[in-house]
Amino acid sequence: MNDILQERAIQVIKPLIPADAEERVGRSFKQWNQVIREHIRNETGLKLAEGDSRYAIPVKVVEGFPLKLAKLIGGRDDPILWRLIVGQPKLGGIVEGLSFLLPHWPAFEKWPALPANAKDCEAALHWTLEVATALQQASLTKQVRDQIIAIDEDILGVYRFTPQASSVELYWMPIAMVAAMLDVRIEDLTLVVLAHELAHGYTHIGRDIDGTKWDFNGFAKSEVGVIEGLAQFYTQVVTQRIAGRTPGAKTAYDQLLTLQSGPYLVHKEWLKDDTRQRGESVRFAMISARNRGAIKYADWVLLLNETNKALKTRSGAAKADDSFLNG
Repeated sequence: MNDILQERAIQVIKPLIPADAEERVGRSFKQWNQVIREHIRNETGLKLAEGDSRYAIPVKVVEGFPLKLAKLIGGRDDPILWRLIVGQPKLGGIVEGLSFLLPHWPAFEKWPALPANAKDCEAALHWTLEVATALQQASLTKQVRDQIIAIDEDILGVYRFTPQASSVELYWMPIAMVAAMLDVRIEDLTLVVLAHELAHGYTHIGRDIDGTKWDFNGFAKSEVGVIEGLAQFYTQVVTQRIAGRTPGAKTAYDQLLTLQSGPYLVHKEWLKDDTRQRGESVRFAMISARNRGAIKYADWVLLLNETNKALKTRSGAAKADDSFLNG
């Protein structure tokens, strides 16, 4: 059954995405893989090496779709519908362009340089605007987009783990499809997915200063808001760090949030009213949470707030000591 769903999804989506999409995803991954890993190591303080031992998180680019997305596409086996969904930004461009032109069209009609085939076409332009607007606002496309948002798992890549090994897969077809939906570059969205899935890996099997990792059952049984929230948080941080070199990755991250919900958005609330030491607080809380094994989301929020308060107290005491010594 899964093979049939995959075949249907591939048949529907593959003609709608660039022919070189797989190559672009692979090239972007290879170019940025080590850079993103380095930033994650720096931000989390976690490493895949301990003494003479090294722990691997291999990454591969794969064809196909995660099951829930494949089911959605297969259940809506309508190439025209998916062409509209993928092409929404292009329809938006038509609407925006015509909305810019039409209020001033009488002046354009008097312009001596107006091309001959553009004369006396105001009615046709209004009609085109109406058609593009209707297609952009089609209720079925909005319904399917909402169904994509409601999927409660990673749909562009996956972090796979067993007690013996961990790995990351990047789904090049969904990446290309969603990049078109969001009007971002395939390369930029690839970086976002890579950072997210590697963040899963590092928060799971990365070793802290004591050589400790998150044990298998603890990671596997922690609530999804904790696991996805941490991955989203560090994806945000990494895309901000590399924005000077490739600003499109941060744009792709921000745009992807519009297609996500639930556990993929919880990190936006973390210490939102006290952001000065947010990164440090999340890191220390994450290390503590890993030592507890499986953790519920409510417990995570409590731990994060307590950690932030403790760090502020420690920082205040350190400043007081420094003031006393230099007073």
